[in-house]
Amino acid sequence: MQSKELFIHRLRPIHRGLIALVLAIVVFFVFPRNENIMVQLLYSWLAFSLTYLLIAWATFYTMPIQKIIKLATIEDGSRIVVTLFILLASFTCLFAVLFVIESPADNPSLNIRNIGIAVASMIASWALVHTIYTFHYARLYYNDENKKAGGLDFPGSEKPDYLDFAYFSFVLGCTFQVSDVEISNKKIRHVALFHGLLSFALNTFVVALTINIVAGFIK
Repeated sequence: MQSKELFIHRLRPIHRGLIALVLAIVVFFVFPRNENIMVQLLYSWLAFSLTYLLIAWATFYTMPIQKIIKLATIEDGSRIVVTLFILLASFTCLFAVLFVIESPADNPSLNIRNIGIAVASMIASWALVHTIYTFHYARLYYNDENKKAGGLDFPGSEKPDYLDFAYFSFVLGCTFQVSDVEISNKKIRHVALFHGLLSFALNTFVVALTINIVAGFIK
C-alpha cells in the first residue's frame, strides 16, 4: 500500500520561502517599534530562517527515497531565485549582526539580549546556506529519472536520501573537504568548489564575529 503523502512533501522552494517570509513579516510588525531597526530585522530573519530550516529538515527526515528521486527531477523555475535570495540574505544578515554588535545598547540587559539574537541569527544563517546546498546536491544527483543517477559515491548507499546529501553538504561546509564521499561528476565538482569557497568566506566571517563578541565581553 502506498503511504500517504505529507503536506510538506508537496512544498516547493517558493512555498517554503513564502511560508517563512510571512512569519518573518508578522514577527517584524509584532516586535516593539521603539527598538533598534537592525535588531527588529534580525528577529525577523531568525523567524524566517528557523521556519525554513524546520520545514526543510522535516522533509529530510520524512521523505522516502522514491519521492526524492521523483521530485528531484522536477524543474522548478523558482528554485534559482529562492536559492540566490537566501544566500544573499544570509550574508546580509551577518553584516546586520556586525552592526548590532558594534552598536551596543545603553541597557546592559538589552545589550546581552541583542548579542544573543545576533549569535542565534549567525548560526541560523550558517545552517541555512548548507541546507540549501543539500537540496541542490540532491537535484544534481537525481537530475533525470531516465538517466543513471550519480555524481556522488556514498559508501554503502546506492540510492542516497536527503540525510546523505545533508551529510555531504555540512561536512564540506565545516571542513572544506568531501570526506569519504567521492565526487565522480564534473558539474557537481564545480558546485562543490564554489560551495567550499563560499563556506570558507562564511566561516571566516563567523569566526571574526565570534572574536569580536568575546573581545567585547573582555573589555
